[in-house]
Amino acid sequence: MTTYRCLPTLIILFAFALALPAQKALQIERYGSPDTEKFFAGDILEYRLAGEDHYQEGYIEGFRMEDSLIIFGDRYVNVHDIESLRFDRAWARAGGTSLVVFGLAWSGFAAVGYATDGDPETSYRWADAAVTGVSTLAGLGLRRFFKYKRVRLSGKRYRLRLVDLRFKVEGWED
Repeated sequence: MTTYRCLPTLIILFAFALALPAQKALQIERYGSPDTEKFFAGDILEYRLAGEDHYQEGYIEGFRMEDSLIIFGDRYVNVHDIESLRFDRAWARAGGTSLVVFGLAWSGFAAVGYATDGDPETSYRWADAAVTGVSTLAGLGLRRFFKYKRVRLSGKRYRLRLVDLRFKVEGWED
C-alpha cells in the first residue's frame, strides 16, 4: 500500500506536464557535440550581420519559422544573414574586479599597517606597490581582453538555426 501512495501525485504532475506548451527557439549547434545553446523570445541577442563591422543588440520578440526570421523590436533579421554572435563572459568581469580589489586592498592594508604599527623602521615598500600594480593591471587586462566570447557562424564548426518545439500549432499562435 505504501508503494502506491505517491501515484496520485505523479499522475497529477504528469497531466500538468502534458498541458505545458513547447516553444520556438534559436539554437546554436556545434558540430560533433550534442550540447546546444538556445535563445527564446525575451532574450537579448548581440549579433553581427554579414558585411558589417559592428555588433547590434536586440531583444528577441519572436520568430517566423517559415521565413527563418528573428523578430526584434524594430526589425526582422534572417538567420542566414548573421555572421557572428557575441556573449558577455561573467567570469572575466568577476575575476578582473576581484584582482583589482585585491591589489587596492593589499596597498591599503600595507599603508594602514605601516602607519599604525609604531615601528619606525618599517615603511611602505616598493614590493607592496608592485603587488598592487601587477594585480590591478592583470585585473584590468582580464576584463579588457576576455570580456566577450565570439561565435563565428561563417565557418563549418557552428550552425545557427530556428527550431519549433511545439507539438501542435494552433491557428492563433502564429
